[in-house]
Amino acid sequence: MGNEAAAATAIIDDVIRDIYARFSEPITIDDMARSAMYSRFHFSRVFREVTGVSPGQFLTTVRIQEAKRLLLTTSLTVKEITVRVGYSSVGTFSAKFKDFVGMSPTAYRDCVPPTIPARDGTTGQR
Repeated sequence: MGNEAAAATAIIDDVIRDIYARFSEPITIDDMARSAMYSRFHFSRVFREVTGVSPGQFLTTVRIQEAKRLLLTTSLTVKEITVRVGYSSVGTFSAKFKDFVGMSPTAYRDCVPPTIPARDGTTGQR
């Protein structure tokens, strides 16, 4: 790997760490590009070259993975999960979730009936 490619990979690695640390915040592609000190176009191209996916797809995947975890391990409402994973609209979150997972967040939660702590601190089925 040449110096330029290694530098680009290191920059994208830093952006990815930032995505994992801040996915619950309203991160934009412009924010990511600024942190990498690239133009939006150049950043998107380099990010895709390094990761194989667009920055937007990567961010959405991180958010959906966390939403899946929260759906199966907490009793948080879909609205609460929406905010925790960085969306401001339940409709947008639900549509993205369905696009990525193939079913709604509620249907996903209903597919696997885990035992989770209830809001009152006891353990039981949802």
